[in-house]
Amino acid sequence: MNSNKKCYINLLPLLLALLIISTFSGCGENYMSPEVALRNFSNRIEQDNLNGMTLTIYYMNSISTIHFPFNTEAFVAQGIYDAKKIVDEHELRKHIELLRQINADDLVPVSHELPMLVMLYYVFEVNGRTIFGFVPQAAGNDSSMYINGVEFEWIDSFFDVIRPFIPEEEVRRWDASLRSDKAMDGSVS
Repeated sequence: MNSNKKCYINLLPLLLALLIISTFSGCGENYMSPEVALRNFSNRIEQDNLNGMTLTIYYMNSISTIHFPFNTEAFVAQGIYDAKKIVDEHELRKHIELLRQINADDLVPVSHELPMLVMLYYVFEVNGRTIFGFVPQAAGNDSSMYINGVEFEWIDSFFDVIRPFIPEEEVRRWDASLRSDKAMDGSVS
């Protein structure tokens, strides 16, 4: 009986380690690296596999609100957004050419000293599991974007993908703001 007790004691750390690994591996998909997430997204689109896919867009109608969250979880969980649009797989399929423009090929990481300011956020999900989330960001003289919490240089196609799904006045307001930042910087993408 003594040898059995030693066996259980020796296995206890191993079992605890396995429990911890399995617990955190289920959470990791929400924090998947942007490059991996976008490759997975592109593969799905190329295979025409939109089964269970949704696009949820959260945005503010005005910039007059003083308190903005600095993360997407607060923006969504606290209901700080003014509007929410859910686009199902059937509607997404009608705009598959826009979805095909989204990829990881042109991502260029950047880092500004300012924290992320969330006023518009969209997320692609499959059966409730996050593929990737996007936040447009203006920081000084240049626009950037956050994908799964990592900041990159601005790429128009990441904003273009939501144009058909939000009101035209919102598209114009956001487009003017993002374009004016790029115009000040002198860059075009």
